[in-house]
Amino acid sequence: MSQTPKVIVVLPTYNESENIVRIVPALFDLAFPNLHVLVVDDNSPDGTGQLAEDLAGRSEYRGRINVLHRPQKQGLGPAYIQGFKQALSLGGDLVIQMDADLSHQPKYIPQLLERVRDYDIVIGSRYASGGSVDDSWGPLRKLLSWWANRVYTPTILRLPVKDATGGFRVYRRDCLIGMNMDKIKANGYVFMVEMIFVAQRLGYKISEIPIHFPDRQHGRSKMSTAVAAEAALRVWQILLRHRNLKRSDRHREPYTAS
Repeated sequence: MSQTPKVIVVLPTYNESENIVRIVPALFDLAFPNLHVLVVDDNSPDGTGQLAEDLAGRSEYRGRINVLHRPQKQGLGPAYIQGFKQALSLGGDLVIQMDADLSHQPKYIPQLLERVRDYDIVIGSRYASGGSVDDSWGPLRKLLSWWANRVYTPTILRLPVKDATGGFRVYRRDCLIGMNMDKIKANGYVFMVEMIFVAQRLGYKISEIPIHFPDRQHGRSKMSTAVAAEAALRVWQILLRHRNLKRSDRHREPYTAS
C-alpha cells in the first residue's frame, strides 16, 4: 500500500436526494488526503444520480467523485459488489462502505482508517463497548437488533464480531480481492453478514470500533419487519454456502470494472 493510501467511499443510493448533498460535503470536510467518493445510484426517481453528477462537476470536488449509474433498483448487495469492484479498478487501497443517509457519521472515518492499519476489515459497531443506537428506538426494535447481532447471528455463524449486520466498514484492497466477491450472493441487509462470514472463514483479521447510530433525518428508511425476517432466515443459507471455506481458498486475481 502507498504511503498515503487512496481511500474510496462507496455510497449506494436510491432516492437519497435530500442526503447526498449533505453526506458528500461532510466527507470532504474531513480533509483526509487522497479521499474519493463513488456514488452507486440505482436510477433514483428523485434525481439522486443527477445531483451526484452535479457534485462531481464542482471545481472543489473535480476528479474526486465518480458516479456509477445502474439501470434500476437491483438490491443493496449487488450495488455494493459492483461499487467495490469499481473502487478497486479505480485504484482504491482502502474501501469504505457506508450508508448515504448520515446514520453512519463521517466523523468516525479517521478512527476506522487508523484501526485498519492492523486489520483487514474494521466495522463501525453499534454493539461494541461504547457503541449506541438512536434514543428514539423503541424497546422492541432495540431488543431485536441486539438479539440478531449479539445472539442469533454469532451463534449460528460463530462470528467474532458484535455487529455483523452493521454497514459502516472499511476493507483493505487485498481483502476484497481475496474474498472473491463473485461468490457473494446475498441481497439486502444480510449481505453484510455474508461478507463478514466469508472474511472470517478465509482468515482475515476483523476488528470493531464503537459508534453512535442515529436515525436518518431525511428520506424514508428501506428497513422493514419483512426485510429483517428474511435476513434472519438467510443466515442459514450463508452457513451452508460457505461453511467449507478456508484460508487457502482466497482469490488471487484482481478485479476489473464491470
